[in-house]
Amino acid sequence: MKRVLFADARAHDPEYEGSLPAKLEELLSRAGLERCVAPGDYVAVKLHLGSQGAFRTVRPVFVRKVVEAVRQAGGKPFVAETTRIPGLEYLEVAAANGYTHHTCGAPVILADGIFGRDSVPVRVEGGRLVQEVGVASAVHDAPAMVVLTHAKGHMGPGFGGALKNIAMGGLGTRNRANQTNRGHLHTLENRPPAWERERCTWCLTCAKICPVGAIRIEVRERWELEEARCDRCGRCVRSCEDGALSLPLSEELFARGMAEAARAVLSTFGPGKVLYVNFVLEVQPECDCMPSADTPVVQDQGILVGDDPVAVDQASLDLIDAAVPLPLSRAADRGIAEPGNLLGRLHGKRPELVLEYARELGLGEREYYLERVRRKRS
Repeated sequence: MKRVLFADARAHDPEYEGSLPAKLEELLSRAGLERCVAPGDYVAVKLHLGSQGAFRTVRPVFVRKVVEAVRQAGGKPFVAETTRIPGLEYLEVAAANGYTHHTCGAPVILADGIFGRDSVPVRVEGGRLVQEVGVASAVHDAPAMVVLTHAKGHMGPGFGGALKNIAMGGLGTRNRANQTNRGHLHTLENRPPAWERERCTWCLTCAKICPVGAIRIEVRERWELEEARCDRCGRCVRSCEDGALSLPLSEELFARGMAEAARAVLSTFGPGKVLYVNFVLEVQPECDCMPSADTPVVQDQGILVGDDPVAVDQASLDLIDAAVPLPLSRAADRGIAEPGNLLGRLHGKRPELVLEYARELGLGEREYYLERVRRKRS
């Protein structure tokens, strides 16, 4: 069984040592970060920078604690993400969300370049669906990585954890060297969203919400999609309240493709060179890619740290599933009041699928035990 370190979100005493930032310091210390980071290593601190309007991401105070711990271990940290909207605009969004060199204590970069084309082709060993991916160059070339993940829901696998952060966020967005870039992972059939004219009310929401400007609308006349630009991310489908848009999204294909992509990214690191930190805080029903943030669906649970992405994700899911769904949340809207498979019920998905596929690929184990951290040692 894999060890997963856990600090709950409660402040059990009034001193700093009992605060969650202090407990994160203790988690990183007990996790043996110095075994992951060798002196002089460039260390990618992998983070989702959120979107305009998505403010419930990993708080900068926690990012800075990780950066400080990496530097104390002798590493040279940089905060890394791949482009999701045009690069310069994404860096502006990151700054607005509080992620800057000043707040994080390290440079904030786009690992695949400001145009999303800076990637390195990597073969997927044993891949059934994905044979090659373009890993973002700054992730590919970094000797070590600390993966910071905001645990949340997701329209594809039902759950967005460390594996999704690696598989989707570790790839170069605009890699054209193969047909398995991040956008295509959203739908391995590679079909774009489909539009039904008779259902459309011409509200323009899909065009406004598209992160790459792939949709053009002439009201009451024409709806057009520029397929070559479309990332198949599903934002437009999720935002269409009239059901005029649909996206062929096979749950099994998506989960397996994501596990295979994660394997490719992790294959660029040596044994023991990646550490995973999951924040089960402000758990959203949707991914932080969406340009909004809903109320959390469960109460804050805490922070999990480990060297096994499957075990850390499984522990995160178990914490969410054991929690009582919150009122005034999407769970309440769906009439979900009892614990159990919350994100799966919200999205009609099986969140455990990607974990099982990742286990089959040798990325980790689903069996784990929690080692609890109550406070920082004085």
